[in-house]
Amino acid sequence: MIKGDGEMSGMPALNDPSLHWEARYKRNCFVYIVIYGLLGAVTGITNNTLVSYLDLAAPKVVTGLNIYTAIGSVLMAIMLIYIHKTGYKKVLVVAPILTIATMLAMIFTENTQIIAISYALLTAGVGIYDFMYPLMYSVYVPRKIRTFMMSAVMITNLVTQAIVTFFGGKIVVWVFSKIMGISYGKASILSGHQAHMTGSTLHNYITSYKSVIYIAIGFTVLAFICSLLLKERPSDYTETEAELKERKAKKAVNFKMLAQKDIVLFVTFLALIRVGAYLITPYFPIYLNNFLHIQRGTVSTIITLQTFAMLIGYTFAPWLEKKFGSIVSISVMTLSCTPLMLLMAKGNIFGSNVAIAIGIVLFLRSGLANAAMPVQQSLQMALVPKNLRPAFSSLTTIVNAVVGIGVGLFTSLFLLKDPSGYAIAYYIAAGFYIVACILLLILKKKYNRIMEKESDEEKIERQQEEKAEQKEQNA
Repeated sequence: MIKGDGEMSGMPALNDPSLHWEARYKRNCFVYIVIYGLLGAVTGITNNTLVSYLDLAAPKVVTGLNIYTAIGSVLMAIMLIYIHKTGYKKVLVVAPILTIATMLAMIFTENTQIIAISYALLTAGVGIYDFMYPLMYSVYVPRKIRTFMMSAVMITNLVTQAIVTFFGGKIVVWVFSKIMGISYGKASILSGHQAHMTGSTLHNYITSYKSVIYIAIGFTVLAFICSLLLKERPSDYTETEAELKERKAKKAVNFKMLAQKDIVLFVTFLALIRVGAYLITPYFPIYLNNFLHIQRGTVSTIITLQTFAMLIGYTFAPWLEKKFGSIVSISVMTLSCTPLMLLMAKGNIFGSNVAIAIGIVLFLRSGLANAAMPVQQSLQMALVPKNLRPAFSSLTTIVNAVVGIGVGLFTSLFLLKDPSGYAIAYYIAAGFYIVACILLLILKKKYNRIMEKESDEEKIERQQEEKAEQKEQNA
């Protein structure tokens, strides 16, 4: 897919002068790749090891996990609304401080309420990074290579996430074996039956999880340091005078744009997909470890492999967009993973081969479901003008919060009251995915090839950059 000269098929090289890629823009993009890579390592712990830790330390929090995630989403929405005033850098400096504080709180307290509040704040602190790069890259990256750069930043995140996820569970078991004074093999067997742990054994197992959370804190500190290296200007996140003049000459863009039919339809698609995701993704480690009785170290390996599947899927995003267009790529890839979700629900039928079988199914499902994610991130930022992108991101975050609260209440009050609910969730999620894809295809005619066109805003920015470069050369 990538040629020897650094070009992707049909795409200009990153140093191609025709891209008109300002040096400062390029610098910020690559600094953020490092930051997001570090956050991938943090996510490898918060999405896996931390959830298993909470299942032991605060099980009531886990059954309502999506409610606290939704609260975090509301906080993210508030932050996103003010990005056009604060800029990107301030948010990226505050977020790691918040993240570190919440992880320390979850380590040092046994109070369920404090842990719940901390988890909600942690979700905001870590989750905001997922919204920052679409906003930043929609400004900093030329449209011709935007999907490629979206893929690059997401792949970097996934690589570090996969590595840390792989070792996270194994570090837990290793520390547990050292505390207990037993072999790694015996500790691993015990980890597959944590429901039977009591007294000092359970206490030592919980302590083992805390050691990995400290590693996440270390990565977050590094992300904070890197955030200080960003160089931004107000024009990065607010409209320039030329852009404002151009917009007013055509017709003022206001928040009513967010209520247009196409935007509402796309947000509905995102909401339906989010319902499916909330039903299954937070509970991967619990479903595999507690109910399929796959050993803790093996669970880490399986989740690592599915993370690598996402990585492989991301690398195909530019090709998918060029070959099939944005809407078709997103719909087909999402729809194709639904049969595999039905197999996930039937995990027990594989008997003694459950670890291998579920590992393969989860690998394929994750790869297909996420293959068009960079395309989706690029597309949704192209649906609205620059000044409305933070508001649009805030809108989708609020919708996610509402969905999260609804799903959280459903899982805590009904679905997860019985262990079989973890399997039933896959059937429900598959149904939502199918409906979402059918709805999205309505937008095919209008938006399938939108990423191939230069917007008015980008044309103005390009012309301004060319004038600035010309002045520098004349000087």
